[in-house]
Amino acid sequence: MSHFLKAAPLAQLTLLVGTAAFAQDTTVEAQDHAFGVETVVEGLSHPWGLAFISDTEFLVTERNSGALRVGNVDGSLSDPIWEASDLFRYEGETERSQAGLFDVKLHPDFTENGWAYLSYSRKTDHGAAVTIIRGTVEQDDGDVTFGEIEDIFVMKQEDQDSSGLHFGGRMAFDPEDQSLFLSIGERRNLERAQDVADQAGSVLRLTDAGEAHPDNPSFEAEADEGEPDPYIYSMGHRNIQALTLHPDTNALWAVDHGPEGGDVIQLIEAGNNYGWPFLTGGTDYSGAPIGVGLSREGMTSAVHVFEETVAPSGVTFVSAGSNFENWTGDMLVGGLVTEGIVRVRLEEGEVVAEEAIDIGHRVRDVHIGLDGNIWLLTEEEDGAVLRLTPEG
Repeated sequence: MSHFLKAAPLAQLTLLVGTAAFAQDTTVEAQDHAFGVETVVEGLSHPWGLAFISDTEFLVTERNSGALRVGNVDGSLSDPIWEASDLFRYEGETERSQAGLFDVKLHPDFTENGWAYLSYSRKTDHGAAVTIIRGTVEQDDGDVTFGEIEDIFVMKQEDQDSSGLHFGGRMAFDPEDQSLFLSIGERRNLERAQDVADQAGSVLRLTDAGEAHPDNPSFEAEADEGEPDPYIYSMGHRNIQALTLHPDTNALWAVDHGPEGGDVIQLIEAGNNYGWPFLTGGTDYSGAPIGVGLSREGMTSAVHVFEETVAPSGVTFVSAGSNFENWTGDMLVGGLVTEGIVRVRLEEGEVVAEEAIDIGHRVRDVHIGLDGNIWLLTEEEDGAVLRLTPEG
């Protein structure tokens, strides 16, 4: 039985690091670790994805502006080094749009090839297409550039529409075969998650060059009409914005948004149907019931359903050798509604404990940095990069 604990901020402090002054916004007393929260970089417009390119520099995306920028642990932030000129943001009410520039991921052989991958919503004649581009990151005399850009993947034309909701957009690389996973939400159209000919509502697996992976499963048995899409790795998802591979087992894990409640942790395996909208622990925003419950024959149930709404975005595992040694092996989930992170302990594939840790900001992404600390992005108009450093 899992238990939902809550850790809260304790104090306001100021910390000087080298020549840069960082605001240590709070000290947080969580289970097994107390840690400080430092604002390293601020002034980002709805940051979405982060990737370290060196011990001191990182790439960071801004959803609304479509800009890729370079941050530094000294607190500096570059002008945009690339901007999406064909960005789809919205049609209709702007405040509800989830469209824009999403994730950034480095190729497993980044130190040799310099490749970085970006996902975003591209404006097309048919509305919007979830798109992945690849470019080369080069560092010269302290300047970072992003060039030699090419399309890797564009959502197929018949699956494009003009909704501003449920793009997914999170990526994860498999370091063993260099395949690339991409989540695409069901675009706020529930039935699309059960259509194996539709890329929406799925996790896709691509080669690093953007082709459908040759070892992807066949969904012929699930096809009602139309040919199953060859990119689909798993189906029946709502809007995954948290996707990662376990550093030890290489298993693929996702945390999917529920509707009103019902956020879920899923162990993603090839060929599985995760059941949305039939399987859910939540309800419609109107309060109306959805689905048949948490299990159904032929569908894969979630590993865990959160009792309280997390609104998950970004997930990682605390790897051995990090500075949070008492949390080694635990899952960390970014929380937009919980305004912090949720630490989840797994044993033999089951959740045995969880702890909601209040950071005081909507968290969009979470990483273990090269320095062994926890790094977060905050989902705000004046967003920030935060570093969590354990005390003692």
